[in-house]
Amino acid sequence: MSEHLILDPSQYPDNSKILQEDDTPLDSFINEKQQRLLTEVLSSYQLNDGIPFIVAANVGIFRNSRLPAIVPDVFLSLNVSIPDDWLNRNIRSYLLWEFGKPPEIVIEIVSQTPGNELGSKFTDYARMGVMYYVVYDPLGELSDSPLQIFQLQAGRYVPKTDLWFPLVGLGLTLWQGIFESANATWLRWCDAEGNVIPNVEELAARLSLTQSELTETQSQLTETQSQLTASQNQTKQALLQGIQLGLQLKFGSQGLEIFGEISAIDDLNLLQTITASLLTVERLEDLRQIYLS
Repeated sequence: MSEHLILDPSQYPDNSKILQEDDTPLDSFINEKQQRLLTEVLSSYQLNDGIPFIVAANVGIFRNSRLPAIVPDVFLSLNVSIPDDWLNRNIRSYLLWEFGKPPEIVIEIVSQTPGNELGSKFTDYARMGVMYYVVYDPLGELSDSPLQIFQLQAGRYVPKTDLWFPLVGLGLTLWQGIFESANATWLRWCDAEGNVIPNVEELAARLSLTQSELTETQSQLTETQSQLTASQNQTKQALLQGIQLGLQLKFGSQGLEIFGEISAIDDLNLLQTITASLLTVERLEDLRQIYLS
C-alpha cells in the first residue's frame, strides 16, 4: 500500500493558484459508461474491513504545484477521504500534498485516439508512485491484448501476470454482458473468486429474484398446508365414522350420547386412542375418562 507523504501543512502550496479543472472532457458513450461501471459499483462496497477510499473518474492528480495534472479515466485510493471543508480549501482535484499519498490503482481506457497510455503516462504514474497501472484497450489500438496490468517494482513498472490486487482486496476481470442496455465486453471489479461486484441494476435484479422466490416459496408452503389440512380432515372423518359405528355396536343408542363430545376433538392421536380403546373398555364412563383426562 502506498506510503503517506509527510509534509507540514505550512509547506502546502496555495491551492487557489492551481488550475484544477478546465471542463474539457471528451469521452464516447461507451467510455463514459465504462468509467461509471468502475466507480459507481464501489459506492456501497466495503474494502478491507471498511477502510475509507476514494474512487473517481476524470479527476486530475497533481504530483506538485509546478506540473500540470494527469487525468486518468479512473483511480482508486485507499485510506483517504474527501475532507469536509474541501470547497473552502479549494480541493477540487487529487492533490498529493493534501491526501498524503498517490492512488493505489490507476486505470486508463484506450479510445480511438490513444493518449500516451504506454508513453508519458506510463512514466508519470511510476514517478508518482502509483502501485498498479491498468491499461484497458478494448479496440486493440495499442496491442493485441485488451488488458495490460503493471505493478511498481523499484520505481519501474513490470507486467503483472494476474488480475488480483492483494493490497486492495479487489481484482479485475473482463465480463461479457449488458450494462445499461449496451451489450459489450466490460472491465469489472471482482472478488477473489472472480465474481463481479454487482452494480445497482444487478443488485435490484437479485432483490427482485429473491422476492419472487420468497413469494413462490410462501405459495408452496400455503398449498402444502392446505393439502395437509385436507388430509387431516379426511383422516379425522374416517376415525369419527369408525368411532360412531363402534359406539353404536358396543353400547347401542346410549353410546351415541357421547359421540358429540368426541366429534369436537381435533387431536388425531387421541381419536386413534379412542378407536383402539373401543375394543377393550366395558363402560362408557371409562371411555370418557380417556379423552377427558
